[in-house]
Amino acid sequence: MTSAKSSKVSPALAALVNTIKQLQQQEQIGGLIAPLVSFVQETLGMSFVWLGLYNEAAKQLIGQGGTTPVGDHPFLKQKLTLAAGSLLDQVLMNRKPISLPSLKEEVRLAELREAATRLGIQGTAIYPIIRHRQPLGILMIGSTTWGDTLRGDDLAHMSLLVSALGAELERLTATPATKAAPEAKQAAAPTITSDDPVRHLLQEASRAPSLGQRIEALLRAVHQFCQPQRTSLFWRDLEQPLYRRRSYTVGKPQSRESQRQPLAITQQELAGCYTALASGQTVSVSDSQSVVSATAPLRLMQMLNCRALVATPILVGTDVVGFLTFERSEPYPWNDNEKKLLQVTAELLALAAPTERLEHLLAQTQQAQSLVSELAQAICDEQDWKQVLHHAGERLAADLGAQWVFLLSYNSLTQVFDVLFQYPAPRGRDRHPPFPPLQKMDWQLLETATTAIALEDYSHELRLYSWKEVLDKLHIQSLVVATTTPGHSLEALLLVGRTEPTVWSKSQQTLIQEVARTLGLISHQWQLQTTNTQQEQVRSAMLAGFTALQRTQNLERIELTGLQQLMNLMQVPLVALVTWRPGQTVGSIVAPPPGHPKFAIRNDAEIALYEDPLIHSALMASQADVSSNPYAWLIQTTAAELDPRTREWLSGPDIGQILAIALRTDPEYEPSGVLIVADRRDRRWSTLHLEAFLTLVNHLAWAHRSTSLIQMLTQGWQTLETLNWYKHRRLEQVYSQLASLCNQLTQWVQQHPEAAPLLRRLGTLLQTQLESLHPLLSHEVWQLDKTTDTAGLAVLLKRVMDRIENWKQRKQLWIQVHNQPVLTLNGDISKLELILYELLLFACQRSPSQGRIDIWCQQIEGMGQGGKMQSWLELSITDNGEIEPQLLIKLHQLEHLDWLAPSSLDQPPGRHLKVCFNLCQRLGYNLDMYKLEDGRFLSRLLIPLNSGDTGTFELQSSQPRQ
Repeated sequence: MTSAKSSKVSPALAALVNTIKQLQQQEQIGGLIAPLVSFVQETLGMSFVWLGLYNEAAKQLIGQGGTTPVGDHPFLKQKLTLAAGSLLDQVLMNRKPISLPSLKEEVRLAELREAATRLGIQGTAIYPIIRHRQPLGILMIGSTTWGDTLRGDDLAHMSLLVSALGAELERLTATPATKAAPEAKQAAAPTITSDDPVRHLLQEASRAPSLGQRIEALLRAVHQFCQPQRTSLFWRDLEQPLYRRRSYTVGKPQSRESQRQPLAITQQELAGCYTALASGQTVSVSDSQSVVSATAPLRLMQMLNCRALVATPILVGTDVVGFLTFERSEPYPWNDNEKKLLQVTAELLALAAPTERLEHLLAQTQQAQSLVSELAQAICDEQDWKQVLHHAGERLAADLGAQWVFLLSYNSLTQVFDVLFQYPAPRGRDRHPPFPPLQKMDWQLLETATTAIALEDYSHELRLYSWKEVLDKLHIQSLVVATTTPGHSLEALLLVGRTEPTVWSKSQQTLIQEVARTLGLISHQWQLQTTNTQQEQVRSAMLAGFTALQRTQNLERIELTGLQQLMNLMQVPLVALVTWRPGQTVGSIVAPPPGHPKFAIRNDAEIALYEDPLIHSALMASQADVSSNPYAWLIQTTAAELDPRTREWLSGPDIGQILAIALRTDPEYEPSGVLIVADRRDRRWSTLHLEAFLTLVNHLAWAHRSTSLIQMLTQGWQTLETLNWYKHRRLEQVYSQLASLCNQLTQWVQQHPEAAPLLRRLGTLLQTQLESLHPLLSHEVWQLDKTTDTAGLAVLLKRVMDRIENWKQRKQLWIQVHNQPVLTLNGDISKLELILYELLLFACQRSPSQGRIDIWCQQIEGMGQGGKMQSWLELSITDNGEIEPQLLIKLHQLEHLDWLAPSSLDQPPGRHLKVCFNLCQRLGYNLDMYKLEDGRFLSRLLIPLNSGDTGTFELQSSQPRQ
């Protein structure tokens, strides 16, 4: 900064200021020649001046005039064609002046060498005229003295003169459109209007309305004075120990890429340079390839792609809040004037640093609030959610400098992340393919995260590794991912990616998290719509399955229909049923045609139920308790885990995920099959589909069991109906034959009075027996009927004992009746007699040789129907025989008997005892069998007695239990 009382201005500087003023007053390019010639001759003592304007299209320098040691000369108006790589071309392209000891001896300037020889021009300086990094022309000055070049203040004055000359050439060569907007022109490229560079800097900065624009104007002005290839301003990040480039290439608009992603360098990467900057030093590097200084910021120069650099700190106290740099891509010796002007600019920026940092922080906060508010308002206004997402993606990409923005919605069915939205929009109509399922650690990381997660260099990351292939195809090198429901189960993710490694600030991560939380409303609504659609599809498939199963009563058709409906419900290519008949240990396969040949199954295979691991596992699982785990019966596995024995028949090469479950309606009933569902390897089973699957499988199991039971009972009914018809007709035939013989015997006895009494008695007995068969043949053809007979208890027991006399003799059994009362029984004596006979026969068959059977008679009192006291006749049969425990269990569980499973009640004596139990129930008796504590077996029959007469009883009829 200059003091209030400036020192006396030198004549050379006064002449420079006067010359610049004269240049600014000219209205034509030709008018610039006289002030230039006057200053060069009188102030610098040079006798040669030549001004040439650059025609980029023709690659020519067009002479505008000047002077020579011999005065005016045609050479001054000559056109010089620039060959690529020639010395003048290099001067224009490198934007750097050069000095030549002798122009007439310079072999690299053949086009000027001849004229220089004739005119005697030797020591020469060639200045490129550059404006906004655009070459406008060349100014050459020289003398007749060998090696005569400018030094010291003359060199600085000449640099300022050339800079001012560039501004005036730009003004005089501007297009009419540009002249029509002088204010815009002035803002884009301010011209030098002061003889003091510092004063000019202050003037340019004071014209801008805002602090940010003042800083930009200040940088443009210093860049204009010193003409480096690039001027960069680095500010320290408010949240991280690094410096970000906020402005650069002043005088030329920043590229879109640079605006998206500001360059950043850490304090550690600056190394020794940071130490020098912190001490207030200006660091200068003329050529990075030959530097040996420890303070040289080689990493920074590598990032800036420059070979020459000068950097000066922006200090607030002793704190390095930023630094300012000049950069060139070729070696360049930085002079003291450039360094001093850079230092002055840094001091001016230091004054604005606190305010600038505060404004920058406020701008970031307002930007974030604006974006979140716009999204929230758009959602509240119920705008098209696609437009809202597009706006959000566009704003995020612009504000964060990101190349990719994705909103990913978690698909619980496949466990992948569907692309709900992406920016930029995909080409064509198709969205980006889903992102693969996350690994368990990544899932937990995102599910428990309350803030956005930044991956600064994805190439060195192990997090989100399952997405590496997808992100590599998009060239994403750095990303931030945030959940829309932080701290809760995952529903959707917002992913913002860049194509280069990036250090993400906390404010950027906070912005992404807030936007993700806001977009979660849209994602949640979309998921609700998707869930509703899935639920409707599943509901329709289930109703179609229920209806289809109810329409058929054929077992084979039910199996194929059920499998097809399950295939439609689960959207799988293969559903099969391994089924078998009751009692079998080998199953066969029933399956509709697979949806794809690579999901084939061997339909002709025979499967050993208890040797195949998959089938055996499903059968064992079906015995589990589903009250605490509704999926306990369900086997979920993969093809890779299958036993080779299973893989022999479940052989499709594309089979990956497998479900297996037994067709079983209740653990008490035997399963009738095992259902197999198979799909591709990446299939994931959603809770919705699994619940619907179990429901439909249970319905299929009941339909399968009911149809099987109906078929079995129908076949049994048809068999018994045929057998009943056959036996009844045979009985009628025998009855007819016996009746005929009885009539003949009766007639013979009547004709022969001398016949023996025994023969007469036999005839009478035969007639009585035939008469007892008449009700059976006439009233109980197709159903039982109630008959009423009278017989004494002693007579009844005597008849039963007579019927088992053969067993008694054969096994030498001791049979004794105890406490036999004198009772006359009134009721269906024939059925009671058959029941007692079956019980006593069962005891004889089981008793050991020379065993003992006791029949105990007792009249007891107890509660009857309606809570009234009832008299009962208890007939108990005890023996020492053995009985199969399973038979006894099944006799006590007739109501829960699995009629489809093979049982000991399917053949005698169990079958006969089962009939006795059913008949006793119909007649109102109470029959029970169990083992006593002393090891004997007890068969106990309770017969209700008529309440009015203890000497008689009436058989009570009751409806059979349904």
